[in-house]
Amino acid sequence: MRITGVVEGFYGAPWSHQQRLDWIDRLHRWGMTHYVWAAKEEPRHRDDWREPFTDAELDGFAELARHRTGVALAVGLTPGPEATADDVVAKLGPAVDAGAAVVVLSCDDLPALDAGGDHRDLAHALADRLGCTVWIVPTHYCGVDDSPYLRSLCNGLDPAIEVMWTGRHVVNARIHATEAARWAELTGRPPLVWDNAPVNDGLMREALHLGPLTGRDPALRDVCAGVLWNPMEFPLASVATMASAAAWVRGDDPVAAWADEVAARGWAQLAAATAFPDDAHWPGTAPDRAWWRAMHDGLPERAVDAGLDESVQPWIDAAREGAAIALAAIALADRIHERGADTGATLRQFGLTGRWRDWRRNPVLTFGAGPRVRPVLTQDHRGEFVGDPAAFVLDDPIVDDLVRRALPS
Repeated sequence: MRITGVVEGFYGAPWSHQQRLDWIDRLHRWGMTHYVWAAKEEPRHRDDWREPFTDAELDGFAELARHRTGVALAVGLTPGPEATADDVVAKLGPAVDAGAAVVVLSCDDLPALDAGGDHRDLAHALADRLGCTVWIVPTHYCGVDDSPYLRSLCNGLDPAIEVMWTGRHVVNARIHATEAARWAELTGRPPLVWDNAPVNDGLMREALHLGPLTGRDPALRDVCAGVLWNPMEFPLASVATMASAAAWVRGDDPVAAWADEVAARGWAQLAAATAFPDDAHWPGTAPDRAWWRAMHDGLPERAVDAGLDESVQPWIDAAREGAAIALAAIALADRIHERGADTGATLRQFGLTGRWRDWRRNPVLTFGAGPRVRPVLTQDHRGEFVGDPAAFVLDDPIVDDLVRRALPS
Protein backbone atom coordinates (compact mmCIF):
# COMPACT_ATOMS: atom_id res chain seq x y z
CA MET A 1 0.00 0.00 0.00
CA ARG A 2 1.23 3.46 -0.87
CA ILE A 3 -1.01 5.40 1.52
CA THR A 4 -1.55 4.91 5.26
CA GLY A 5 -2.47 7.23 8.08
CA VAL A 6 -5.41 9.03 9.65
CA VAL A 7 -8.25 11.04 8.20
CA GLU A 8 -9.65 13.48 10.74
CA GLY A 9 -13.09 13.05 9.25
CA PHE A 10 -15.47 12.65 12.19
CA TYR A 11 -18.50 14.69 13.27
CA GLY A 12 -17.60 16.36 16.57
CA ALA A 13 -15.16 18.86 18.03
CA PRO A 14 -12.10 19.04 15.72
CA TRP A 15 -8.65 18.43 17.09
CA SER A 16 -6.46 21.35 18.08
CA HIS A 17 -3.43 22.31 16.05
CA GLN A 18 -1.10 20.86 18.70
CA GLN A 19 -3.03 17.60 18.74
CA ARG A 20 -2.62 17.36 14.98
CA LEU A 21 1.12 17.92 15.28
CA ASP A 22 1.27 15.20 17.93
CA TRP A 23 -0.55 12.82 15.61
CA ILE A 24 1.83 13.53 12.77
CA ASP A 25 4.64 12.61 15.17
CA ARG A 26 2.91 9.28 15.87
CA LEU A 27 2.36 8.59 12.20
CA HIS A 28 6.03 9.28 11.56
CA ARG A 29 7.08 6.81 14.28
CA TRP A 30 4.76 4.18 12.83
CA GLY A 31 5.99 4.72 9.27
CA MET A 32 2.63 5.98 8.00
CA THR A 33 2.38 8.44 5.16
CA HIS A 34 -0.56 10.89 5.47
CA TYR A 35 -2.60 13.06 7.80
CA VAL A 36 -5.90 14.27 6.28
CA TRP A 37 -7.55 17.49 7.52
CA ALA A 38 -11.27 16.92 6.95
CA ALA A 39 -13.13 17.21 10.28
CA LYS A 40 -16.81 17.73 9.47
CA GLU A 41 -17.22 20.55 11.98
CA GLU A 42 -14.27 22.59 10.74
CA PRO A 43 -16.43 25.45 9.44
CA ARG A 44 -14.46 26.14 6.26
CA HIS A 45 -14.32 22.47 5.40
CA ARG A 46 -18.08 21.96 5.03
CA ASP A 47 -20.68 24.41 6.33
CA ASP A 48 -18.85 27.56 5.22
CA TRP A 49 -16.99 25.90 2.38
CA ARG A 50 -17.01 29.04 0.22
CA GLU A 51 -15.19 31.15 2.79
CA PRO A 52 -11.43 31.41 2.21
CA PHE A 53 -9.19 29.73 4.73
CA THR A 54 -8.05 32.18 7.39
CA ASP A 55 -4.44 33.23 7.71
CA ALA A 56 -4.23 31.19 10.92
CA GLU A 57 -5.53 28.10 9.13
CA LEU A 58 -3.05 28.53 6.29
CA ASP A 59 -0.21 29.02 8.75
CA GLY A 60 -1.38 25.85 10.48
CA PHE A 61 -1.39 23.94 7.20
CA ALA A 62 2.16 25.10 6.51
CA GLU A 63 3.38 23.85 9.88
CA LEU A 64 1.56 20.53 9.53
CA ALA A 65 2.98 20.04 6.03
CA ARG A 66 6.58 20.56 7.05
CA HIS A 67 6.42 19.00 10.52
CA ARG A 68 7.69 15.52 9.63
CA THR A 69 9.38 14.43 6.42
CA GLY A 70 7.49 11.48 5.02
CA VAL A 71 4.09 12.43 6.48
CA ALA A 72 2.20 14.44 3.87
CA LEU A 73 -0.69 16.81 4.54
CA ALA A 74 -3.99 16.34 2.70
CA VAL A 75 -6.70 19.02 2.96
CA GLY A 76 -10.34 18.17 2.33
CA LEU A 77 -13.26 20.27 1.13
CA THR A 78 -16.97 19.44 0.97
CA PRO A 79 -18.25 21.72 -1.79
CA GLY A 80 -21.89 22.72 -2.10
CA PRO A 81 -24.05 21.51 -5.01
CA GLU A 82 -23.56 24.80 -6.86
CA ALA A 83 -19.74 24.68 -6.66
CA THR A 84 -17.85 25.46 -9.85
CA ALA A 85 -14.31 24.57 -10.83
CA ASP A 86 -13.28 28.16 -10.21
CA ASP A 87 -14.77 27.96 -6.70
CA VAL A 88 -12.90 24.85 -5.63
CA VAL A 89 -9.61 25.91 -7.23
CA ALA A 90 -9.78 29.33 -5.57
CA LYS A 91 -10.58 27.76 -2.22
CA LEU A 92 -7.96 24.98 -2.21
CA GLY A 93 -5.18 26.77 -4.09
CA PRO A 94 -3.92 28.60 -0.97
CA ALA A 95 -3.84 25.31 0.95
CA VAL A 96 -1.64 23.81 -1.77
CA ASP A 97 0.56 26.90 -1.71
CA ALA A 98 0.88 26.44 2.07
CA GLY A 99 2.20 22.93 1.58
CA ALA A 100 -0.71 20.53 1.18
CA ALA A 101 0.48 17.68 -1.04
CA VAL A 102 -3.04 16.33 -1.59
CA VAL A 103 -6.50 17.86 -1.87
CA VAL A 104 -9.57 15.77 -1.13
CA LEU A 105 -13.02 16.35 -2.59
CA SER A 106 -15.19 15.15 0.29
CA CYS A 107 -18.52 14.46 -1.40
CA ASP A 108 -19.71 11.95 1.19
CA ASP A 109 -23.03 12.43 2.98
CA LEU A 110 -24.32 14.80 0.31
CA PRO A 111 -27.69 14.48 -1.49
CA ALA A 112 -25.83 14.39 -4.80
CA LEU A 113 -26.39 11.02 -6.46
CA ASP A 114 -27.02 12.84 -9.76
CA ALA A 115 -23.68 14.68 -9.61
CA GLY A 116 -21.13 12.00 -10.54
CA GLY A 117 -20.03 13.78 -13.71
CA ASP A 118 -19.80 17.12 -11.90
CA HIS A 119 -17.61 15.61 -9.20
CA ARG A 120 -15.34 14.07 -11.84
CA ASP A 121 -14.96 17.46 -13.53
CA LEU A 122 -14.16 19.20 -10.24
CA ALA A 123 -11.49 16.60 -9.50
CA HIS A 124 -9.94 17.11 -12.92
CA ALA A 125 -9.98 20.88 -12.50
CA LEU A 126 -8.07 20.60 -9.23
CA ALA A 127 -5.48 18.22 -10.68
CA ASP A 128 -4.98 20.27 -13.85
CA ARG A 129 -4.96 23.75 -12.39
CA LEU A 130 -3.27 23.16 -9.04
CA GLY A 131 -0.84 20.46 -10.17
CA CYS A 132 -1.40 18.43 -7.01
CA THR A 133 -2.55 14.95 -6.10
CA VAL A 134 -6.35 14.63 -5.88
CA TRP A 135 -8.48 12.12 -3.99
CA ILE A 136 -12.26 11.98 -3.96
CA VAL A 137 -14.70 10.63 -1.40
CA PRO A 138 -17.66 9.91 -3.68
CA THR A 139 -21.28 10.35 -2.66
CA HIS A 140 -21.61 6.61 -3.27
CA TYR A 141 -18.76 5.49 -1.03
CA CYS A 142 -19.64 2.05 0.36
CA GLY A 143 -20.98 -1.30 -0.76
CA VAL A 144 -20.12 -3.54 -3.70
CA ASP A 145 -22.83 -2.45 -6.15
CA ASP A 146 -22.52 -0.25 -9.19
CA SER A 147 -24.74 2.83 -9.57
CA PRO A 148 -25.42 5.56 -12.14
CA TYR A 149 -23.49 7.96 -9.90
CA LEU A 150 -20.37 5.74 -9.85
CA ARG A 151 -20.54 5.16 -13.59
CA SER A 152 -20.75 8.90 -14.26
CA LEU A 153 -17.95 9.67 -11.81
CA CYS A 154 -15.54 7.06 -13.12
CA ASN A 155 -16.27 7.45 -16.84
CA GLY A 156 -13.04 9.06 -18.00
CA LEU A 157 -11.77 9.78 -14.48
CA ASP A 158 -8.00 10.21 -14.49
CA PRO A 159 -6.44 6.96 -13.19
CA ALA A 160 -4.20 9.01 -10.89
CA ILE A 161 -7.20 10.21 -8.86
CA GLU A 162 -7.87 7.95 -5.87
CA VAL A 163 -11.50 6.99 -5.16
CA MET A 164 -12.15 6.36 -1.48
CA TRP A 165 -14.33 3.57 -0.09
CA THR A 166 -15.38 2.63 3.46
CA GLY A 167 -15.98 -1.06 2.78
CA ARG A 168 -19.21 -2.98 2.36
CA HIS A 169 -20.76 -0.79 5.08
CA VAL A 170 -20.19 2.66 6.50
CA VAL A 171 -18.90 0.99 9.68
CA ASN A 172 -17.55 -2.54 9.33
CA ALA A 173 -16.76 -5.40 11.65
CA ARG A 174 -14.83 -6.93 8.72
CA ILE A 175 -13.45 -5.79 5.38
CA HIS A 176 -12.57 -8.50 2.87
CA ALA A 177 -10.11 -8.33 0.00
CA THR A 178 -12.74 -9.76 -2.37
CA GLU A 179 -14.98 -6.78 -1.58
CA ALA A 180 -12.11 -4.38 -2.24
CA ALA A 181 -11.42 -6.12 -5.54
CA ARG A 182 -15.07 -5.65 -6.51
CA TRP A 183 -14.81 -1.90 -5.78
CA ALA A 184 -11.68 -1.79 -7.92
CA GLU A 185 -13.68 -3.29 -10.80
CA LEU A 186 -16.39 -0.66 -10.39
CA THR A 187 -14.04 2.33 -10.22
CA GLY A 188 -11.16 1.18 -12.42
CA ARG A 189 -8.51 1.56 -9.72
CA PRO A 190 -7.51 0.01 -6.38
CA PRO A 191 -9.61 1.49 -3.56
CA LEU A 192 -8.26 3.94 -1.05
CA VAL A 193 -10.01 2.69 2.07
CA TRP A 194 -11.53 5.19 4.52
CA ASP A 195 -11.84 2.84 7.49
CA ASN A 196 -14.34 4.17 10.04
CA ALA A 197 -12.44 2.88 13.06
CA PRO A 198 -12.20 3.76 15.91
CA VAL A 199 -14.58 6.67 15.24
CA ASN A 200 -17.54 7.03 17.63
CA ASP A 201 -19.48 9.96 16.18
CA GLY A 202 -23.15 10.31 15.26
CA LEU A 203 -25.17 7.28 16.32
CA MET A 204 -22.16 5.87 18.20
CA ARG A 205 -21.47 8.75 20.59
CA GLU A 206 -22.45 6.69 23.66
CA ALA A 207 -19.65 4.20 22.96
CA LEU A 208 -15.93 4.52 23.60
CA HIS A 209 -13.81 2.51 21.17
CA LEU A 210 -10.57 1.49 22.88
CA GLY A 211 -10.21 -1.97 21.32
CA PRO A 212 -7.86 -3.49 18.75
CA LEU A 213 -8.29 -3.39 15.00
CA THR A 214 -9.72 -6.75 13.94
CA GLY A 215 -11.52 -8.20 10.94
CA ARG A 216 -9.30 -6.58 8.30
CA ASP A 217 -8.25 -9.16 5.71
CA PRO A 218 -4.44 -9.20 5.43
CA ALA A 219 -4.90 -9.54 1.66
CA LEU A 220 -6.27 -5.97 1.61
CA ARG A 221 -2.65 -4.85 1.69
CA ASP A 222 -2.23 -6.36 -1.78
CA VAL A 223 -5.35 -4.97 -3.47
CA CYS A 224 -5.74 -1.47 -2.01
CA ALA A 225 -4.00 1.81 -2.73
CA GLY A 226 -3.99 2.35 1.01
CA VAL A 227 -5.98 2.62 4.21
CA LEU A 228 -6.75 5.73 6.25
CA TRP A 229 -8.38 5.32 9.65
CA ASN A 230 -10.99 7.75 10.96
CA PRO A 231 -10.36 8.25 14.69
CA MET A 232 -12.54 9.44 17.54
CA GLU A 233 -12.73 13.11 18.41
CA PHE A 234 -10.69 12.01 21.46
CA PRO A 235 -7.16 12.15 20.06
CA LEU A 236 -5.44 10.40 22.98
CA ALA A 237 -8.02 7.64 23.37
CA SER A 238 -7.68 6.90 19.64
CA VAL A 239 -4.04 5.88 20.05
CA ALA A 240 -4.78 2.33 21.21
CA THR A 241 -6.66 1.29 18.07
CA MET A 242 -4.25 3.13 15.80
CA ALA A 243 -1.25 1.37 17.34
CA SER A 244 -3.06 -1.85 16.43
CA ALA A 245 -3.68 -0.55 12.89
CA ALA A 246 0.00 0.32 12.52
CA ALA A 247 0.87 -3.27 13.45
CA TRP A 248 -1.60 -4.55 10.84
CA VAL A 249 0.08 -2.38 8.20
CA ARG A 250 3.45 -3.88 9.10
CA GLY A 251 2.06 -7.42 8.96
CA ASP A 252 2.40 -7.88 12.73
CA ASP A 253 -0.29 -9.15 15.10
CA PRO A 254 -2.64 -6.20 15.66
CA VAL A 255 -4.23 -7.65 18.81
CA ALA A 256 -0.85 -8.32 20.44
CA ALA A 257 0.34 -4.81 19.59
CA TRP A 258 -2.87 -3.38 21.03
CA ALA A 259 -2.50 -5.42 24.24
CA ASP A 260 1.03 -4.10 24.70
CA GLU A 261 -0.16 -0.53 24.13
CA VAL A 262 -3.06 -0.57 26.60
CA ALA A 263 -0.98 -2.41 29.20
CA ALA A 264 1.79 0.17 28.95
CA ARG A 265 -0.70 3.02 29.28
CA GLY A 266 -2.75 1.44 32.06
CA TRP A 267 -5.90 1.36 29.94
CA ALA A 268 -6.59 -2.40 29.93
CA GLN A 269 -9.41 -2.28 32.48
CA LEU A 270 -11.13 0.69 30.83
CA ALA A 271 -10.84 -1.00 27.44
CA ALA A 272 -12.50 -4.13 28.81
CA ALA A 273 -15.18 -2.08 30.57
CA THR A 274 -16.11 -0.30 27.34
CA ALA A 275 -16.05 -3.39 25.12
CA PHE A 276 -19.08 -5.06 23.53
CA PRO A 277 -19.85 -8.77 23.05
CA ASP A 278 -18.68 -8.76 19.42
CA ASP A 279 -15.29 -7.22 20.30
CA ALA A 280 -12.06 -9.20 20.51
CA HIS A 281 -11.37 -7.80 24.01
CA TRP A 282 -14.81 -8.62 25.44
CA PRO A 283 -14.28 -10.08 28.94
CA GLY A 284 -16.98 -12.74 28.73
CA THR A 285 -20.49 -13.09 30.08
CA ALA A 286 -19.80 -14.26 33.65
CA PRO A 287 -16.67 -12.69 35.18
CA ASP A 288 -16.13 -13.69 38.79
CA ARG A 289 -15.66 -11.62 41.93
CA ALA A 290 -11.88 -11.46 41.47
CA TRP A 291 -12.33 -10.04 37.95
CA TRP A 292 -14.73 -7.37 39.17
CA ARG A 293 -12.41 -6.44 42.03
CA ALA A 294 -9.44 -6.18 39.66
CA MET A 295 -11.61 -4.15 37.29
CA HIS A 296 -12.71 -1.70 39.98
CA ASP A 297 -9.28 -1.29 41.51
CA GLY A 298 -7.51 -1.07 38.15
CA LEU A 299 -9.67 1.66 36.64
CA PRO A 300 -8.17 5.15 36.79
CA GLU A 301 -9.99 7.77 38.81
CA ARG A 302 -9.25 10.67 36.49
CA ALA A 303 -8.87 10.55 32.74
CA VAL A 304 -6.12 13.16 32.60
CA ASP A 305 -4.01 11.27 35.15
CA ALA A 306 -4.23 8.18 32.92
CA GLY A 307 -3.06 10.05 29.82
CA LEU A 308 -6.58 10.16 28.37
CA ASP A 309 -8.67 13.01 27.07
CA GLU A 310 -10.67 14.81 29.75
CA SER A 311 -13.82 14.10 27.71
CA VAL A 312 -13.38 10.37 28.43
CA GLN A 313 -14.17 10.94 32.13
CA PRO A 314 -17.88 9.93 31.86
CA TRP A 315 -16.89 6.41 30.75
CA ILE A 316 -14.42 6.09 33.62
CA ASP A 317 -17.05 7.21 36.14
CA ALA A 318 -19.67 4.83 34.67
CA ALA A 319 -17.23 1.91 34.63
CA ARG A 320 -16.15 2.48 38.24
CA GLU A 321 -19.76 2.67 39.38
CA GLY A 322 -20.78 -0.36 37.33
CA ALA A 323 -17.96 -2.43 38.84
CA ALA A 324 -18.90 -1.27 42.34
CA ILE A 325 -22.52 -2.27 41.75
CA ALA A 326 -21.42 -5.69 40.48
CA LEU A 327 -19.33 -6.26 43.61
CA ALA A 328 -22.22 -5.15 45.84
CA ALA A 329 -24.60 -7.49 44.00
CA ILE A 330 -22.25 -10.46 44.37
CA ALA A 331 -21.84 -9.76 48.10
CA LEU A 332 -25.60 -9.44 48.59
CA ALA A 333 -26.34 -12.65 46.67
CA ASP A 334 -23.80 -14.46 48.88
CA ARG A 335 -25.42 -13.03 52.03
CA ILE A 336 -28.88 -14.15 50.95
CA HIS A 337 -27.56 -17.61 50.13
CA GLU A 338 -26.04 -17.89 53.60
CA ARG A 339 -28.76 -16.25 55.73
CA GLY A 340 -31.92 -16.17 53.67
CA ALA A 341 -33.85 -13.08 52.60
CA ASP A 342 -34.00 -11.42 56.01
CA THR A 343 -34.89 -7.77 56.68
CA GLY A 344 -31.31 -6.64 56.35
CA ALA A 345 -31.06 -8.25 52.94
CA THR A 346 -34.33 -6.65 51.83
CA LEU A 347 -33.17 -3.15 52.71
CA ARG A 348 -29.93 -3.80 50.89
CA GLN A 349 -31.93 -4.94 47.85
CA PHE A 350 -33.74 -1.60 47.71
CA GLY A 351 -30.45 0.26 48.00
CA LEU A 352 -28.81 -1.85 45.31
CA THR A 353 -31.77 -1.47 42.97
CA GLY A 354 -31.80 2.31 43.28
CA ARG A 355 -28.11 2.52 42.58
CA TRP A 356 -28.41 0.13 39.64
CA ARG A 357 -31.37 2.06 38.21
CA ASP A 358 -29.43 5.33 38.27
CA TRP A 359 -26.42 3.66 36.66
CA ARG A 360 -28.55 2.18 33.86
CA ARG A 361 -29.72 5.72 32.99
CA ASN A 362 -26.14 6.77 32.31
CA PRO A 363 -25.76 8.37 28.86
CA VAL A 364 -22.56 6.41 28.10
CA LEU A 365 -22.31 2.66 27.55
CA THR A 366 -20.16 0.32 29.65
CA PHE A 367 -20.02 -3.45 30.26
CA GLY A 368 -21.93 -4.26 27.07
CA ALA A 369 -24.94 -2.03 27.73
CA GLY A 370 -27.45 -1.35 25.00
CA PRO A 371 -29.29 -0.44 22.98
CA ARG A 372 -26.31 0.07 20.73
CA VAL A 373 -26.93 1.66 17.34
CA ARG A 374 -24.31 1.91 14.58
CA PRO A 375 -24.41 3.02 10.93
CA VAL A 376 -24.06 -0.49 9.53
CA LEU A 377 -25.40 0.73 6.20
CA THR A 378 -24.50 -0.14 2.65
CA GLN A 379 -25.38 1.52 -0.67
CA ASP A 380 -27.33 -0.29 -3.35
CA HIS A 381 -27.35 -0.20 -7.16
CA ARG A 382 -28.95 3.25 -7.02
CA GLY A 383 -26.39 4.53 -4.52
CA GLU A 384 -29.07 4.76 -1.83
CA PHE A 385 -28.44 3.62 1.74
CA VAL A 386 -29.80 0.26 2.88
CA GLY A 387 -29.94 -0.82 6.52
CA ASP A 388 -28.66 -4.02 8.11
CA PRO A 389 -29.90 -5.83 11.25
CA ALA A 390 -26.38 -5.55 12.70
CA ALA A 391 -26.99 -1.82 13.12
CA PHE A 392 -29.18 -2.52 16.16
CA VAL A 393 -27.82 -4.43 19.17
CA LEU A 394 -30.08 -4.70 22.23
CA ASP A 395 -27.80 -6.49 24.71
CA ASP A 396 -28.04 -5.87 28.45
CA PRO A 397 -24.86 -5.07 30.41
CA ILE A 398 -23.26 -7.96 32.25
CA VAL A 399 -23.88 -6.09 35.51
CA ASP A 400 -27.62 -6.72 35.14
CA ASP A 401 -27.53 -10.48 35.68
CA LEU A 402 -25.57 -10.06 38.90
CA VAL A 403 -28.11 -7.55 40.24
CA ARG A 404 -31.03 -9.80 39.33
CA ARG A 405 -29.48 -12.69 41.25
CA ALA A 406 -29.49 -10.50 44.36
CA LEU A 407 -33.18 -9.59 44.05
CA PRO A 408 -36.29 -11.62 44.99
CA SER A 409 -37.17 -14.19 42.34
